[in-house]
Amino acid sequence: MNTLRRIFLFILLLFLTTSFVRNMIDIKRNTPIYDRSKIEYEEAKQKNAKLKTEIVKQKSLYEVEKTIRNKLNLSKEGELVIIIPHPSLTPTPIISPPVPIYKQWVNIFFSN
Repeated sequence: MNTLRRIFLFILLLFLTTSFVRNMIDIKRNTPIYDRSKIEYEEAKQKNAKLKTEIVKQKSLYEVEKTIRNKLNLSKEGELVIIIPHPSLTPTPIISPPVPIYKQWVNIFFSN
């Protein structure tokens, strides 16, 4: 009877140990996934807050009026409208590299 009890306890202890080791391996394997998911959640939460504030901002009467005036090219009474033309692209002049000093001397003394 005593040996039967010891065998049963040994098998139970072996089962619990293997289960514990498997659980620890799973936890170690899934920790980076959890951390990555947590970071993605925080980023999505910040983006959501930013978008909500942008929606509230765009629903304000001032922003609606400003958007309408800009799209229709209108102005309020007393406002001065200044139209700034797009700058034209001017080509940059190509600067030739300077002639080295020794070539300048050669040209002075040995040129016809």
